[in-house]
Amino acid sequence: MNRKVIKPNFFILGAPKCGTTSVAAWLSEHSEVFFSPIKEPMFFYTDAAVRYVNRLDRYEQLFQGANSSHQAIGEASTRYLFSENAVPEILKYTTKPRFIVMLRNPVEMAQALHQQSLFDGDENIKSFDKAWSLQRDRENGRNIPKGCFDVNRLFYGQVCRLGSQLKRLYERVPKEDVLLIRNEDLKIDPQGQYRRILGHLKLKDDGRHIFPIHNEAKAHRFGVVWHILRAMHRYIRKFGGPHIRSRLVQHLFELDQQPRQRKQLSNETESQMIEYFFSEIELLEELTGWDLSAWKRPIMSSRA
Repeated sequence: MNRKVIKPNFFILGAPKCGTTSVAAWLSEHSEVFFSPIKEPMFFYTDAAVRYVNRLDRYEQLFQGANSSHQAIGEASTRYLFSENAVPEILKYTTKPRFIVMLRNPVEMAQALHQQSLFDGDENIKSFDKAWSLQRDRENGRNIPKGCFDVNRLFYGQVCRLGSQLKRLYERVPKEDVLLIRNEDLKIDPQGQYRRILGHLKLKDDGRHIFPIHNEAKAHRFGVVWHILRAMHRYIRKFGGPHIRSRLVQHLFELDQQPRQRKQLSNETESQMIEYFFSEIELLEELTGWDLSAWKRPIMSSRA
């Protein structure tokens, strides 16, 4: 007997380090939402061989727990916005999906992505200034850390070109099917932004008034232990199926984490980045109607 295939009907496309983990966690607790147990399966990210779930049957297995009470069924793979292939593949797979896109000052976003890449083991250069300067080398296959899972995330400038990525999305999807959330608005008014998301997904307000932040900047307490945990985690995902994750491994992951404060950029790197992203920010202003003049000026703090 063939089981009924349940498909997601909304996707948080990205961008990385823009609050997607928090929003996914809040939505997953809503009674009318079923969220993938793997937040970022990356199934439609076929641009690179780094998908956590790369078989259709395993992808569809993620959503088999959904039932008639779930009006919104979704996932949040933050590489989808950057991907050339993801949105066209999603549109082939499911009918009339809704999309959520979360945006952030790309100068801040690139630094946060560097910290996350360090934490995940894809990056080995601790200085963001140096990592930023190595992008051309890395695009040509040089200075790639051994064991890097997704080399694309080391191209900090490319990943954070949000104007071009949003323009490409709008060329494929009607604007009314896309909800944009600014990271700073999410921090200032999480309840208001959460209600906007519920409205976009046509869900009732569940009265949520507590909005914990998830996936803040962090570092490892024990470097060697982290490499062992990383290898265990990948083995479990590869051979154990998408749902399986050892409780012991999860507990050790949590023990290994500690908060990390972002270091101040050098004036030279910040100037380079503002110049690099200037046209992207102007394109975002054109596409959204937002005033993003603050994003074109130096960041005067080192907030994480």
